[in-house]
Formats: sequence, structure tokens, C-alpha cells
Amino acid sequence: MLSLTVNDVKTFMSHLLTGESFDRFYLVEAAIKMGISYHIDGHLNKEFFDTDIRRTLTRNYCYWKETRPRVLSLIRGKQLPLGCKIILAVPESSLASFVEKSGVSFRREDIDGMYINIIYDPDHLTLTTGISYRIFTMDKTLEHAFDDYIRSFLAGLGIE
Repeated sequence: MLSLTVNDVKTFMSHLLTGESFDRFYLVEAAIKMGISYHIDGHLNKEFFDTDIRRTLTRNYCYWKETRPRVLSLIRGKQLPLGCKIILAVPESSLASFVEKSGVSFRREDIDGMYINIIYDPDHLTLTTGISYRIFTMDKTLEHAFDDYIRSFLAGLGIE
């Protein structure tokens, strides 16, 4: 598990809210505390979609890019939020290739999800990573590989 304090909050939030850098991740949930609090559950309500689209939906979560404009419209304004928590997940389609490429002993079936938790308050922006396993393990090699990937991803965005 990686826990980082992001010093350049403005650049990070710009990438998160107005750029496409995080668009390929699933949104698991978002909570925004302002004058009132907002909670967004990223689970897709498949019954909302017409039958043709429903048949093709294999994912359980929406992509961040599908909700980002709504979150931005909530946050945009003269006052900063009192707090914000956003949980993103590596998409199902990327999990298998990530596990395979990282050269670890795990199988795709061993992993329930890989997550990025973004927690903002007016004084701090913290990013943590985590992996949910379907098995018991003391092996941290996949976590280290995911942490290295996230460090590299952030460095590529110019975020330290």
C-alpha cells in the first residue's frame, strides 16, 4: 500500500477534474462535502439502460470520464470543498494484463480489485493505493508493482 501526500494540489486536481488522465479508471464512489454533502455511487444501474445496451454492459462501474463533468460542476465555484473523497479502480479489462505483466505469482482470479483513494481536505491531498484479494496472502509483490505503477503514472503527469 502506498500513501502519498500530493504537494501540487492544483496540478493534480486539474488532471483529475479537467484532464483525461484518470478517465480510464472506474469510479467506485465519490463523496463531496460543501454546503451540503454529495455522494456518488459508481455502480451502474443496468436496469436503467435499454435492452440492447444492457446486453453489452459487462462492467459494474462507470468510468471516471462518464462522471467527471458532474463532479466538476459540483466543485466548481468560488469556495473550495470542505472535503472530498474519490475512490477509483483499475478497470476489469486491465487487471489481467497488469497481473501478467508484473511477473508475480498471482492469477487474475486471485484479485478482486486494485484501487486508488483520493482524499482531499483544505489542508491536504492524500493518495493511497490498495488491492483487494480473493485469497489470503502475505506476498506483497503485486502491491509493490501497483505502487510503482502509480508513482510512474503520477511522475508522467508531473506530480510528485
